[in-house]
Amino acid sequence: MPDRDKDISKFSFLAYRKLKKTLGEFDAIVECNEIAIKEFIEAASKQDLQKYIERLSTKHSVKVNEVNFLKFSSRIRQYYVASVSQQFEQFLKEFRKEWTEYNPNHYWIEPPKGQTIFQNILKNTGINLPNDLIEILEYYRIVRNYMAHTDRDKVELKSRIESIKSNSNEFLKNFHLDVLPNKVDEIDFNDFLILTNIVKHIAFILSTNSKPENYDIASILVNKMKENGGNAFKGIKKLKNNNHRYEKAIKNYITTTFGRFNSEDLEFTYKEIKSLLA
Repeated sequence: MPDRDKDISKFSFLAYRKLKKTLGEFDAIVECNEIAIKEFIEAASKQDLQKYIERLSTKHSVKVNEVNFLKFSSRIRQYYVASVSQQFEQFLKEFRKEWTEYNPNHYWIEPPKGQTIFQNILKNTGINLPNDLIEILEYYRIVRNYMAHTDRDKVELKSRIESIKSNSNEFLKNFHLDVLPNKVDEIDFNDFLILTNIVKHIAFILSTNSKPENYDIASILVNKMKENGGNAFKGIKKLKNNNHRYEKAIKNYITTTFGRFNSEDLEFTYKEIKSLLA
């Protein structure tokens, strides 16, 4: 049965939906870029390289002195990795902000020196993830640092690659990937595929495993209705005398804000909101 036909809840944070959208757009750009790179390298391999580059340089009015194809392709793919890592970091900041908003009675422990924002979120939420998955994510985070500060972290990068090779990395099969991360100087398109899949997976786990109780969701949503001048609140209240439209408007607001709810969760949350708005 298709997932969309199942009566299940798929609660999600706004931070997750934003990340999914931006990564989806970036994935498409990277894939088109990969086609261009491979076409370029293939064409160059069939003729005198220097003359080919000179001809393209003249055609597009872009001066090119020389090209090292290994560095050319690897460096571009390092940028892919850096960009995905940066988007994930932005997600983590927005996720933490949302999580603390939805859990006002929980004291958030700030990270001690040396603890990453990701490690701090796992600590505060109590969510557990496979160590081999975390190790690959951390490797690519250090690759991003390396991109910003060349010659830094080389020893650690080498050590982490060796460690990753010794792990089971079974989770990669769930992404239909049968490759492991490459050394920093040999990063290719597969590294992008590994990281973007890991990031989406972790974001999904953090989001779905941090669902508040339904009565808390109802309270959160009523407060959200009153934001921005209370436009949503006023719009829904106007429908109070029409039971069908009133119920539909509240349920639409629930799913628009937090994603899919199963019938039971949706009905419970709707009744809680209706009670709070009475």
